[in-house]
Amino acid sequence: MSPKRSLSIRSQLAFLVLASAAPAVFLGALLLVIDQRNDRQRLEEGSIATARAMVHAIDRELASITAAAEVLAASDRAIAGDVGKLREEAMHVIGRKIGAAIVLSGPDGRQLMNTLRPLGQPLPMHGNPAQLREVFATGRPVTSGLYRGGVLGRPVMSVDVPVLRDGKVVYDLSVGELPGRFLAILKEQHLPEGWIGAVFDREGTIVARIRQAAEGAPEGKTLEGIPVISPYSRSPDSGWTVALGIPESALAAQLTERRTAVVVAAAIVLALGLALAWGIGGHIANAIRALERPASQIGRGDEIDVPPLGLLEADELGQALVRAGQMIALAQHRAQHDPLTGLANRALFRELAAHSVETAKRAAAPVSVLFIDLDGFKKVNDEHGHDAGDTLLVAVAQRLKEAARGSDVVARVGGDEFAMLLQDADADTAATLAFRLAEILSAPYPVAGREIRVMASIGSATYPQSGATAQALLKSADEEMYRVKAARRGA
Repeated sequence: MSPKRSLSIRSQLAFLVLASAAPAVFLGALLLVIDQRNDRQRLEEGSIATARAMVHAIDRELASITAAAEVLAASDRAIAGDVGKLREEAMHVIGRKIGAAIVLSGPDGRQLMNTLRPLGQPLPMHGNPAQLREVFATGRPVTSGLYRGGVLGRPVMSVDVPVLRDGKVVYDLSVGELPGRFLAILKEQHLPEGWIGAVFDREGTIVARIRQAAEGAPEGKTLEGIPVISPYSRSPDSGWTVALGIPESALAAQLTERRTAVVVAAAIVLALGLALAWGIGGHIANAIRALERPASQIGRGDEIDVPPLGLLEADELGQALVRAGQMIALAQHRAQHDPLTGLANRALFRELAAHSVETAKRAAAPVSVLFIDLDGFKKVNDEHGHDAGDTLLVAVAQRLKEAARGSDVVARVGGDEFAMLLQDADADTAATLAFRLAEILSAPYPVAGREIRVMASIGSATYPQSGATAQALLKSADEEMYRVKAARRGA
């Protein structure tokens, strides 16, 4: 009997769509029938949210005007009453489309500067005396409703802020704005066809008629007798209100459109579900198959690179494979490198030296080895501590790496012993480098706030003159190093 064939991911997703889509579509149709009231409530809440967003837009505009006014009021020109310089600053503000006019008034209400009039021309009194008195009495910004401007002679609103000198209100600075600016904000909201929007200040009649509630959607009729709902929202900061007028017929049309859209969407979902499941299943299957190559690379010790697969679980597994490969590589690196200096350790150096000698035999090329021992290192540890000694060893390793060629190998083979493997370097080259290294390593080292000096004894050996094997070269270089050290002591 043949084994049962497993279903693919694509097939299982297709069955899942069939099992879940049909009940969902049936339930959605049932909910459409019994949820008419909730649909209306949601539309009303949405219209209130629209009114609220419009109020926020109005508040942002008022806040922008207030901020500009406060910056001007805090300037040295305003505090000193220098109307000439202040007018220049005010014109820059108006040039940035903030306000239609900026006015500076004294405690008696007389205007001292008005950007609508050149300096020196007679100016009227402040157009809103009650607002001016409130600013001088409270020392706080005040946002007005609509009033007739003294220069414009037509409705305007303003934000008045105090100009303080030594903590006392000395002037009133007013930034006026025309109603057209707020009409533009309403137009930017792109209300649906047939809707009506209006903005009312904190003294408007609409506020009184809605009994001071913050938001709502009362029903009523227009003057033409058309049934409407009137969602509105009032700002708790400025007291300004935005009200909408939505015909009942438009609301009903939206409900019908919504139901139609749900039915059409359900049909589309049901029709396209299988196709989407087939495509998604293929994507998942491809992501899983893409992990086969990284998994095999771990066993071979290759560097693993897993690109984004577009599937969270597959990406997580891929990154786990990358981390596993990195951990293996790190373990191999730690087994072959000195943990303090990061240089190759004795075992790796011997392995590389043996490989280089074998290569040199085939190519008939020279290979040299340098053995380096620090004279006086024990004294550094005894007098300055092991931390200073470690710092010195790291500095020595750095100088060796900087002096080495790109093809050379630098290793730490003991406590204060180092070695260098010089590829394609004859005895003269090795001797020259040894002499230069002795000078480099004898230069003072800044360690723990002091300068420390050590000397280096360096022995060299070259293939084939000093030995035919890596072991023979290493031994010869080591012996030469001790002869140099003994000669220095004898001297």
